Amino acid sequence: MPWLTVEQNPSAALLEMERVVGAAWRTTLENQALRSKGGFAQPLVVGTALAAWALLKPLLPRTPTVVAGYSVGELAAFASAGVISVETAMGLATRRADWMDRSVRGDSTSGLMSISGLPVRSVLEQFPRLHCAILIDFDHAIFGALSGDLDQAQTELAGTSAICKRLAIDVASHTPLMAAASEGFSEVLNAVSFYPPEFPIVLNARATLSRRVSELKTALGAQLCMTIDWAACMDAIAERGVHCVLEIGPNSALASLWNRRHPTIPARSIEEFKNPRGAAAWVQSHA
Repeated sequence: MPWLTVEQNPSAALLEMERVVGAAWRTTLENQALRSKGGFAQPLVVGTALAAWALLKPLLPRTPTVVAGYSVGELAAFASAGVISVETAMGLATRRADWMDRSVRGDSTSGLMSISGLPVRSVLEQFPRLHCAILIDFDHAIFGALSGDLDQAQTELAGTSAICKRLAIDVASHTPLMAAASEGFSEVLNAVSFYPPEFPIVLNARATLSRRVSELKTALGAQLCMTIDWAACMDAIAERGVHCVLEIGPNSALASLWNRRHPTIPARSIEEFKNPRGAAAWVQSHA
């Protein structure tokens, strides 16, 4: 299997992504039902992030101080750091989605919902069937559960100070409901060759930096069924003494979260710039 790297072939990520999700992926994005399916959404997230990174990396003044990926974005982070190839990242995104779909038992459906404006602890006490999937702040988290339990929480919280927003994701990722998926995906990872990263990676499962291959592989499988403390992940990045943070993704949600938590360290999304050179120049101005 050839080692496809974004540096050697800038179009490798998009070509691999189109092989997995189809060349008409822009049209598929217009279909709400299809774009929320993991088998489409997860390779799309990984592929577009790596395509953007392919254009950006040659323009940067130096290698990143640290990198982190949010949920399935961790696969893109691993590939950008040279731990796995583009081709491997895309294949793992598909296998990850497949295992997550398998973990939905019978006719039960599950999902994720953002709840902000109430302490996370209070939400969990009031709705014990909800699980904290991603911790963003003391009063903001993404919760995962069976769809009926999410519906109940949304109904009961209507009219309160809480802001509830269902996410277009049809599985309760990063919760105990994904235990089988975590176990299955971990077995898949065990058969994949990982290489030492070019720069440290902040792991979702531990909110700590690591360069150890065995630790990277274990954490990547474990994050499927455990809470991601994204607030702690952001803090771990800040502790490296970074001068700025650049989000490589389809929107600026993570950059917004960062700016609220660490306002003295500027963050922007690559989407805010007209081209990669503008993003690279902004990074250079803060080097």
